[in-house]
Order: sequence, then structure tokens, then C-alpha cells
Amino acid sequence: MAAPTRRIQIAAAAMLVITTAAAQAIEITDQRSRTVTLDKLPQRLVFMPIPAPSTFVTIDGSGDKIVGMNSYSATAMRDGIMGKLFPSLSKIKTDVVMNASDPSSFAPNVESILSLQPDLVFQWATGADNISVLDRTGIPTIGLRVSTDTDFIRYVTIMGQVAGKEQRAATLLQRQNDERQRLKKELGALKPEERPRILYFNRATNMLRVSGKGTFNDYSIGLAGGRNVATEISSFNTATVEQIITWDPQVILLGNFDQAMPADIYADPRWQGIDAIKNRRVYRVPLGGYRWDPPSQESALNWLWLAGLLHPEIVRTDLRGAMRDWYMFLYAHTLTDDEIDSILFMDKNRGSAGYERYAKQ
Repeated sequence: MAAPTRRIQIAAAAMLVITTAAAQAIEITDQRSRTVTLDKLPQRLVFMPIPAPSTFVTIDGSGDKIVGMNSYSATAMRDGIMGKLFPSLSKIKTDVVMNASDPSSFAPNVESILSLQPDLVFQWATGADNISVLDRTGIPTIGLRVSTDTDFIRYVTIMGQVAGKEQRAATLLQRQNDERQRLKKELGALKPEERPRILYFNRATNMLRVSGKGTFNDYSIGLAGGRNVATEISSFNTATVEQIITWDPQVILLGNFDQAMPADIYADPRWQGIDAIKNRRVYRVPLGGYRWDPPSQESALNWLWLAGLLHPEIVRTDLRGAMRDWYMFLYAHTLTDDEIDSILFMDKNRGSAGYERYAKQ
């Protein structure tokens, strides 16, 4: 009877291994409604979308699983504080897109990606050609979207699944929602005429690219108590000087995808008749662990920053204190005053109206 008993034990052990392996399999439905099945948590990740690596690092706690990312992600990390907090990020390969000099290009460099032997690749779900070529390689590929706040919630949830840290991702989303609801309560009842006219420049140096209706910037502006003047434009698009003069924004926001600073706009003769120039209300959007203008793990801080500039009499949040609290949660890092000044571009924004409220007291 010993031999049959032994065979039963071996069979039971094999079944346990199979059951355990099946239990570890992960099914993720991406943002093109396609299900990706993984045998286990991936250990080698490639990120094409620009904001994605920093969000993943926030959830996973390190960048050790990232083997490739878009060079524009690397630039934001290098120029912001993320590179200081996670020095190993500087060693990650960045040649995963075909045109690394164009932040709007996400055509994958398939040869480079394959050489990194990734377990999983992240790509925008919006460009069919860019993601289908990755599907054909056989590498599991997850399609992402972050055009809206709802998109971002799903995007963060996916990151939590991939990291095996769903609760961490849920806590991040809950914290952001707490700030969202508070601002809605404080500013949601504002009348249209009480909301300043805002223009967000995605780029303002070599081209005039603005953020129109339905974008995340449009959402953030509304949440912070403003009105996006570019709602006649959909998504991101170029605008003419004449359009911008007609819109006559009261506040201009300069994004982190080119080098334009308030001084450049104030000195430009094309804009001298615009309300925002006459009243010194041009601001460079902060750059922290990631750029604050697109959706990221630091979006709640961007909402607080903008709301405080637009409605200082209503939104009295201590932004510097909020930044310290968020950075401890996100990165287990205690911000210094110098680091806060750098993130907020205090030296570049100091000459703009009301910015002194964010200075060290």
C-alpha cells in the first residue's frame, strides 16, 4: 500500500502546484476593453506613455521593475525631484519610441523593446497603429488612456494590479477624491462671471498649442474655479495669435512641455493687450515628481495650487504643508523648503500676482 499512497501524495502535490499557479495568474482589462492574462506579477516593464512610469513608481515603491520608458518621462524625472528620490531611474533605457525628440510621438521602437525582454508593455490605447504593432510581437501589452479624470481612476487601478498593490492604488485614488470633493464643495457653486478666464499653453515657444474642451486640463481648470477659454477647440490643438487675443484670458498657465516662463510671455509684444499680461497673471505650472499639468499622482496638489491662485479668499489651504503631507505619502520623503521652492518655480513665478502666498513664511 505504500506505493499507491506515495503516488497519491505526489499527485496531490502536483495539483497544489497547478492550483497555486492558477491562483497567481492575473487578468487585467485594459482601457481598450481588452483582457491581458499574466501567469504572475511582471518584473520587467516598458512604458511608452509619458506620465505612467512615475505613477507606477509611486504605487510600487521603486523603479526596479522598469527597464524601458519614453525619454520625455526621463526628462521630467531628471528635471524634477523624482530623479533625486529614485536615482536608479537615470539608468533606464529610453530609446523605446522611434522619434525621441517629439513628445507627441509614441511609435514604438520594436527592436529596442524586444531587446529589453519585457514581461509587459504599456502603450496608449488611442493610437491603433502604435499599439497593434506591439500586439503582433506577442508581448503582453496594456492600452492606457488618461484623457479624463475617469480614465485616470481606471489607469491607477491597473497600475495597482500590475504592481500587486491594489490597496495602495485605492488609497491614492481616495486621497485625490477627498481633495476633489472638498474643492467641489468650496467652488462648485461659483457663477460663470466669478470664474476667471484661463488659457493653458501646452507649448508656447515654437508653437501655440492649447488644451481644449474635454481634456484633463479643462477638467482641472473647472474644478479649481476657472473657465477654460479654449473650449471651442477639442483636445489639444494649435491656436492663432488672433484667437488668443479674442479670448483675452485673465490667467495664463504655462505647461512643462517646453521652456516658456512668465518673463517670456510678459516680454512678448504680441500679448501686451491681454488681461493676463496687464495684470501679471502668468504662471509656470509646477514640476514635482512629475509635471503637474497632465494627470498624475500629484494632481490633487495641482488643483490646490491653481484654486489658491484663482480664489485665495475661498481656498485657504496651506499648499506647502499639503505638499509635505502628500510627498510623505507618495514617496516617504520630507520636503525641504528649497525643494518646495524648486517644485513651485518660486523664482520664475515670483513676479506674478499673488504668488507670494506660496513663499516660505
